[in-house]
Amino acid sequence: NIESIKVIKGGASYLYGNDALAGAIVITTKKPKGESASKIEGEIGSFNSKRLLATTNQSFGNSALQLQASYRDTDGYWDDAYATIKSVNGKYVYYIDETSDVTFGLDYTNRKTGDGNSVSGTIEAEEDPRSVGEYSYSGYYDSDLIKGFVSYSKDFGEESNLMVQLHTYQDDKTYKTARRKYDANEVWKQNGAKGEYRTAFGPLAVMAGLDIQRNTTDELRYLAADGSLNNDYETEEAINAVYTELILQVTERLTTTFNFRYDYIEQKYINDLDSTNNVSPTYKVPSYRAGFNYTLPENNSLYANFSTGFRTPTPGQISNNAVNLMNDPTLDIPLEIDPETTYNYELGARGQIRTNGRIETLFYNASIYQLDRYDYIGQIAGNYITSDDENESNYDNVGDMRSRGFELAMYSDQSRMFSFNLAYTYLDAVFTSYTISQQITADPDGPYRPLTATYERKDLSGNRVPRTSKHMIDFTLHFKPVEAALISAEIYARSSYYADEANNYEMPGYAVMNLRGEYRFNEMFEIFGRIDNLLNKNYYQFANINSSALADDTTDMTIRVAPPRAYYAGLRIRF
Repeated sequence: NIESIKVIKGGASYLYGNDALAGAIVITTKKPKGESASKIEGEIGSFNSKRLLATTNQSFGNSALQLQASYRDTDGYWDDAYATIKSVNGKYVYYIDETSDVTFGLDYTNRKTGDGNSVSGTIEAEEDPRSVGEYSYSGYYDSDLIKGFVSYSKDFGEESNLMVQLHTYQDDKTYKTARRKYDANEVWKQNGAKGEYRTAFGPLAVMAGLDIQRNTTDELRYLAADGSLNNDYETEEAINAVYTELILQVTERLTTTFNFRYDYIEQKYINDLDSTNNVSPTYKVPSYRAGFNYTLPENNSLYANFSTGFRTPTPGQISNNAVNLMNDPTLDIPLEIDPETTYNYELGARGQIRTNGRIETLFYNASIYQLDRYDYIGQIAGNYITSDDENESNYDNVGDMRSRGFELAMYSDQSRMFSFNLAYTYLDAVFTSYTISQQITADPDGPYRPLTATYERKDLSGNRVPRTSKHMIDFTLHFKPVEAALISAEIYARSSYYADEANNYEMPGYAVMNLRGEYRFNEMFEIFGRIDNLLNKNYYQFANINSSALADDTTDMTIRVAPPRAYYAGLRIRF
């Protein structure tokens, strides 16, 4: 039910506030159409995969209704990695008059998933890629997701518009964690109201917005062995934000854009077992963007942007420090932690290139960028690292990072017999300031026992950020032999990357090929299919080493082995 997907690169907190550190993905769903039409489709495939979808659009003169139901079930490639997802959603729009409408939306989804998909170490990855007998840290989720909204839109003439939206979201889930040691229950709720007014004054367009959010979590954890309550806490978050956008057409070719947002955030951590853990941090954070677009001949343009992003500490991180300071005031740890911030710089060009060959027009978007991330929040010792220093098990702003790169997106006219899509990224992501506690000698009592191991602080400045490849490319070639048929071959490739922050273990890159096809018999019937991992490539989708122990090697690595070749086929009926 997706109309479009828009990627906002760089810090996007100027529009979306907290946690939009390095961009945002804006998914726009389809509005009910002014026509009556329906569609059903089904698909079966490898790993006992089944998928069903039914959707209908009905027009009623001054209103329209869209309903959709879907079902997906698979055993998964990995052991006990099943997934069953059932969803029903609908959207109803009522056109009040020629200038205003109101839209109601409701979505219910139930998700049941099994164990995870990783193995421990390269030996297990070779001998047991499906992770039979291994337990992921968290798994066996059973989630009920409910979201709803109502929005009102009103045009005032040709240049002004008012939009008001109310939304609610609830995620009620149970799962097993700490490798089945605990049974957890969580209820996350998000409620909010948002309003935007847009207008224009000659060459100046103005948008003013208000964003109010009230978010809560309620989390319970029980010891699986006897069902006793282990943890019981809640969090509350109140966000009040105002934001604005100014677009000024300076000349016929030059347009500038300015954005500003101010967030006032109040958080609470409420421990129902021990009130001494309770904290109530607040944050006041501005975000902004400035950019321009300069139009060139033949639908080409140059553009540049500067934007910021931020992420606040979690209430749990603040509570952890507060409790430990209460127990030992001599600890050298902060009671307040600054938000993480990002500063993004981008310069690019986009447009189209006309050619004299079989491809008449190439569309492109190319840019260079730098993203600086300051005051990264984590454990002082390093994430998932146990240290012999009591200060280092707490949280602080522990480091800075810098990402520099080049991005290229290019595609040709999809109506031609041959066409293509290309996406390429060059990324150089490094720590500019970051230290961890590296374990020098082993703890004879084993991990997580009395800390008799020895550690030293190790400066990782200049190291590459783990799991970031320098080169990534996604190329798809489309072949349309006749108007009713389409065959697409996709190649996705990435270069090598490091599995650990210390850059001791470099993992090889890989390339994988997928094949898709579809054929429409008439306006009513269509068949489609795909083959994932066409060449049956054996590779690791993901590899990670968290421990700082020098003795640890790839046998202690968390690895996700990619599924082998998989086949899927389906039928689509429109009426």
